[in-house]
Amino acid sequence: MTLDAPGSDVTTFRTVSCFSGVGGLDLGLERGGCDVVAQCESWSPARRVLAEHWPGMTVLPDIAEADFGLSDVDLLAAGFPCTDISHAGAKAGIGGPQSGLVSHVFRVMAALNPTWVLLENVPNLLALHGGAGMRYLVDHFVKLGYRWAYRVVDTRFTGLPQRRNRVLMLASRHFDPAPALLGEDAGPPDMPPQPTAGGFYWTEGRHGVGLVPGAIPTLKGGSTIGLPSAPAVWFPAAEPGRRFVLPDVEDGEALQGLPRGWTRTAVTSGQPNPRWKLVGNAVPPDVGTWIARRITNAETAEQVVIGGEPFDTALTRRWPTAAFGCDRQATAAPVTPWPHRTRPKPLSEFISPFAAALSHRATTGFLRRLDASALRVPHEFYADLEDHQGSTRPALPYTPARATPETHVGPAPVRDRRTCSPELTLRRHLHARGLRYRLQYRPLRDSRRRFEIVFIGARVAVDVRRCRQGCPHHGDPVTEVLTEARVRTARRDAVTLQLLADNGWTVIVVWEHQDPAAAAQTILDLVTTRRRRPARRDTAAMAAGVSATARWTP
Repeated sequence: MTLDAPGSDVTTFRTVSCFSGVGGLDLGLERGGCDVVAQCESWSPARRVLAEHWPGMTVLPDIAEADFGLSDVDLLAAGFPCTDISHAGAKAGIGGPQSGLVSHVFRVMAALNPTWVLLENVPNLLALHGGAGMRYLVDHFVKLGYRWAYRVVDTRFTGLPQRRNRVLMLASRHFDPAPALLGEDAGPPDMPPQPTAGGFYWTEGRHGVGLVPGAIPTLKGGSTIGLPSAPAVWFPAAEPGRRFVLPDVEDGEALQGLPRGWTRTAVTSGQPNPRWKLVGNAVPPDVGTWIARRITNAETAEQVVIGGEPFDTALTRRWPTAAFGCDRQATAAPVTPWPHRTRPKPLSEFISPFAAALSHRATTGFLRRLDASALRVPHEFYADLEDHQGSTRPALPYTPARATPETHVGPAPVRDRRTCSPELTLRRHLHARGLRYRLQYRPLRDSRRRFEIVFIGARVAVDVRRCRQGCPHHGDPVTEVLTEARVRTARRDAVTLQLLADNGWTVIVVWEHQDPAAAAQTILDLVTTRRRRPARRDTAAMAAGVSATARWTP
């Protein structure tokens, strides 16, 4: 710490920020007692945000050439790029073109000789390429004579309803960083047994959903399909059509702990809106506030002895979630990602009441990806998705026309049979039994006939029909025109069914009057016997009578 002026009793914790982004970490550090005196950021939209909130601040544009020319620096902070380290990135590792820029942090560090150094990145840093990234950081700290400590923290410990795990690494030449970073450990709080809301990645669905009770999954700058947007939020108790909503960008700012409107100045006319990417890449200020208070009070704080299990940094292939070391000695620390036992605030406090509902198209796409995957989701979640799909369907104009024997051609070809109520009910029962299937699928590529529900591996196709479509028990009286049409349809169906049978397929017809639970059980039994592996069933939950919603994993 340095004096503000000769003879002054006021001290400041002079801080230099690298990879400043929109200043989320800097804002938190200042709230915790630091004084940010210089920043470095290359992206123009982020620089505009910094210029608004830190007017007159020196903001260098290129970390590769950064020369701050400062002395008496107490803290050097850098949330360096995770592009080459994260699961969603290219996974080039710590030597990649973006994440490898951390090498310049050590160059700046050698020039400034700061008392403390703080780094922030994603947890995959501990495992990617056998933990090579963490080994690189530790080796450089040791070469410069710094003691080091790190831990994974979950942003929810600050009270924000966002499950955002990040590695915080703290190093110092004059102090032991382990008590400052690892000295507080409370463990996760007790969560409500039935959360009132949960977030998930609506742009995903094939390899993961990220459904989190009482919080959203990690906000990020983009998805696997290239959409820079927030996770959707599920409110099970909301009215139909409002159970799945999309936070807007200012909701995203609030979920990161930033003031609403923080990134507005990033937008310029004629350019793509960068706000979601900026918000997704930000560091929540509350995390910075916590660590700032820990290090600014390190001189006077009571020293806590941190125990643990020694390990060899040269041999480990996956680093522990928390550790500390000096020279070549390293110790794994038994701490959790929760320094404070704080229950996250309700999601409803962060989402605007005017948030847009997840569109019919987005819901349909997500359901298709989910149905094509082997992922498990709570039955209530899946059922609400199907209800939302029906509630958000755009109304189509209807023009009545009188049918004649010459003009009648049967049902309109644009009819989407996935919205058929008997089919929705049947699908819910199938989903509750752990079955996954394709929708509106052609079992035979040479045939135009699609079936509502198809189990490809078992070669079972399900045809869901209304009773008015020729049910032998409850068929409605029909006109001569419709009777002739159904005769023609029956002939075509007979040809199709024979062709399917010749190719090893079994077709099950389910009429709307049939008990959907019984029909689902019949389908399950058939599919199970025809599959090479048994159907996926959450037998433990079913036997115990436990709701799948109550089995969410925080």
